[in-house]
Amino acid sequence: MEDAAFIVWLRNLEHVRGRVGDTAASAESQQAWLEKYFTREGDYYFVAETMSGIPVGTHGIYDLANGSAEKGRQAVRPEVMAGVATAILATDIAFGALGLKEVRSNTVSTNANVISLHRKSGFKQVGLLQNHQIIDGNPVDLVQFLLLPEDWAKARERQLPLAKIAGDQILAWEKMQIGQRQPWE
Repeated sequence: MEDAAFIVWLRNLEHVRGRVGDTAASAESQQAWLEKYFTREGDYYFVAETMSGIPVGTHGIYDLANGSAEKGRQAVRPEVMAGVATAILATDIAFGALGLKEVRSNTVSTNANVISLHRKSGFKQVGLLQNHQIIDGNPVDLVQFLLLPEDWAKARERQLPLAKIAGDQILAWEKMQIGQRQPWE
């Protein structure tokens, strides 16, 4: 609940808005959404933070049933390279801690960065839902992806060098942030 203001700020950033669904207008409405979300069985919502507790992004695993779940709700701060790192962590949780047999993703067709990341992460495109979601009053397509554990194992190894670079960049950025007021505060 204490991350609601961060989530609203993050989801309203230009590079995020319209790519992860509609956003809450205020921290209070985000908290109301989170309260409902936390009661849903098989849904997980993560806020990724630096070692000193500065939030850098979000990621979700949801609609868990019969060894399958959807992965998404990923949004990251633009000044850090946290996308690959948070995607690796969430996927490791999905296949490791949760023991999933498959991970699905429905990605807004205009979100080229996440579509590219999915393909690099071993996801295979399995469908397209035309005009399936309304964002800012406009219909958008959703690209359907599927990831299996064996495809993830191969892709994960290819992603680790980039995650290491991102981790180093995040550590350097974090040092500059200590004691600084964050934009949503």
